[in-house]
Amino acid sequence: MPAPRLKNTVSTLAALMLALPLAGCVTIQSTDDASSPSASQVPTATQSIQGSITPLPKDPSSTEGSLGTVPKETAGDSFQNGFDKILEHAQRKDCSQDTQITDNGQILHLIGDCTDVTISGTGNMIVANNARTVTVSGTGNIVAVKSVRQVDLSGVGNVVAWRSDDTQSTDTGQSNFAGQNALDGIDLTF
Repeated sequence: MPAPRLKNTVSTLAALMLALPLAGCVTIQSTDDASSPSASQVPTATQSIQGSITPLPKDPSSTEGSLGTVPKETAGDSFQNGFDKILEHAQRKDCSQDTQITDNGQILHLIGDCTDVTISGTGNMIVANNARTVTVSGTGNIVAVKSVRQVDLSGVGNVVAWRSDDTQSTDTGQSNFAGQNALDGIDLTF
């Protein structure tokens, strides 16, 4: 009779040896209804999930980046970074009292005193130091103006950012982003 007992002991030891590497990998929680999230609390594919990232230091002996979290805007001032990135690739265009941009796919730096800037083209990237009004009726344009009094949007998918604090804006279009932080998260890869 020692053989069946030895067989049971070996089976038990084998099960334990297989279970040891998995120890701590599985947590069993009660199915208490109070701790289960409701359907509205479970994220869906169309909801945004927010979080923060703690980057690893580039140099293992460095403590840079290992203390705290990185905010959504990681590279400093998004307006200035976007303005500078567009400016690197922009062609200079003199700005007059009434400047109209009807072309598509232009990268422009408006120079001079811009009074009224109207953008009806598609896929343009435009920077300017100042303008009285900027009107965008086109599609997919990115505009950054340091100082502007009035911004009017009626197009689709445009981004207009400004630095000035007293800017007024209206948006009768669709999927437009306008404001001081409008360039946040916009990928300006050339």
